[in-house]
Amino acid sequence: MTEHQELIQTSLKRMLELMGVGDTSLSIEDRNGHLFFNIKTADSKLLIGQYGQNLQALQHIVRLLVRKQVGLDAADEKLNFSLDVENYRREREEFLEALARKAASRVRETKQMLILKPMGSSDRKIIHALLSASSDLSTESIGDEPERRIVIKLRA
Repeated sequence: MTEHQELIQTSLKRMLELMGVGDTSLSIEDRNGHLFFNIKTADSKLLIGQYGQNLQALQHIVRLLVRKQVGLDAADEKLNFSLDVENYRREREEFLEALARKAASRVRETKQMLILKPMGSSDRKIIHALLSASSDLSTESIGDEPERRIVIKLRA
């Protein structure tokens, strides 16, 4: 385990202790240089929150703590990691990819644009990235947070 991995793990465990989250186990997975720290706990619903908002906040705080300890500024990407709880993010990504494929098929069939329900920026990013490979479709985000949505349409 690298020094940075140990620092992330220590900071995360300390944060969970301060939050009163008990009995956790932590696994680390390296996916193409991006580290995923997956937390397993009975308090998973608390850590995930509605639509992953608590998980996003926890990740932000841990990232700030680690960057400060290492002495990196916020723009430095040397600490490329994400937090996950009970594989929530992985399952959410799979759900969003399926949603994007289904929406793309519908737009192709009906030849009409489709506006998805409001979602957070990280969810929108997954859908934009997946559909950007489609030569016949375009996507854009419209509206203001928290009602920002994706529009999928055929290219002109």
